[in-house]
Amino acid sequence: MFARYFISFLLIVLGIASPWLVRDLLEWRSQDGALMGVYRKLSDFPEVIRARLRGEEGRLGGVSNAVHDSSGEVEPYPLANRTMRFFEGFQPSKNRGSATQLLDADLSLAYSDWSPEVQDGFNDELNSLQLKAGDPVFLRLFKEENELEFWMRGRGVEHYTLYKVYRLRDWSGKLGPKLKEGDRQTPEGFYYVGASRLRPRSRDFLGIDVGFPNEYDNYRGRAGGGLMIHGGRSHDGNFVLLPEDMREIYALSEAALKSGQQIFRVHIFPFRMTDKRMEQEWDQQPDWIDFWANLKEGYDFFENANFPPDVSVAAGDYLFGFPRS
Repeated sequence: MFARYFISFLLIVLGIASPWLVRDLLEWRSQDGALMGVYRKLSDFPEVIRARLRGEEGRLGGVSNAVHDSSGEVEPYPLANRTMRFFEGFQPSKNRGSATQLLDADLSLAYSDWSPEVQDGFNDELNSLQLKAGDPVFLRLFKEENELEFWMRGRGVEHYTLYKVYRLRDWSGKLGPKLKEGDRQTPEGFYYVGASRLRPRSRDFLGIDVGFPNEYDNYRGRAGGGLMIHGGRSHDGNFVLLPEDMREIYALSEAALKSGQQIFRVHIFPFRMTDKRMEQEWDQQPDWIDFWANLKEGYDFFENANFPPDVSVAAGDYLFGFPRS
C-alpha cells in the first residue's frame, strides 16, 4: 500500500515538474513559448485561488511579482527555484500581500524614485556612449530570448549604438505572428511609432503602441489593435517590462520624437535570426518558415548595415532598402 502511494506521489511530482525538466534539461527552444505558458498558468494558480477566496477575482492580470523572478538575471537553478516559488504560493504570509498589492507597490516605487541622483546616473550612462536624451532611437524585440534591444544614434553619427538590452518581463502567446483579434498573440514584423502612438496614460505603466496592423498585416488579413510595449501587468498581445525599465524606454523615445525624429522603428522577431537558428526551423518545417525567412532579410540588413532599413510591402512580402535621405 505504501509503495502504491509513493508511486502515485512520484508521478504527480513528475507531472508538475515535467515542463521545467523539458525546458531546463532538454533546452527545447522551439517550444519555449508553449512551455513558459504552462509554467505561468501553474505558478499563477495559487494566487488565483487566494484571490477568489478574498473576492478579488478579475483584479489579477497576468504574471505577478509574487511568483515570478523579474530581476532580469539568469537563475542558477531554475527548476528548483520555480518549484519552490510555486509551493510558496500556497503559504499564507502577512508580509506577502496579494498580486495586486505587490504590483501597486512596484508601480509606486517606479514613480517615486526619479530623483536627481537617478537622473544623473541616467545621463552618465548616455554620456559614456557619447549619447544624450533626444538622439534618434530604434527598438528590436526577441520573443524567445525575452529581450528588448534599445539602440540610439548620436547626432552626426552614421550608425546606431546599442544603449541597453532590457529583459522582457512577459509576452503573450507563442512564437509566430498575430493573426486575428483575440488570439492572444504578440505580433512579429516591422513597425513604426510616431508621437500619436505614445500612451502616457495606459491602464498599467506607460505604453508604446507598436502600430499593429501594419501594411503587411493588412495585406495578409491580420487583425487586431492596441498592442503595446508597457510596464506593469501582463495583458494579451502585449510586451511587458519592469516599470523602471519602461520609464527609461518611454522617456528616451518621447525625447527623440520631441527632438525631431518623426517616427522610430520597432522590429519584432520570434528569435535571433542567425543562420544556425534558422536551420533548426527549416528542419522542423514550422508553419511560419517562409514568413520568418522574409523577416530574416530585415534582420540581416540591420546586422550588416547597423542601420534600420526602409521597409515597404510588395506582392505580400516585406522589401528592404536604405532609408531615403
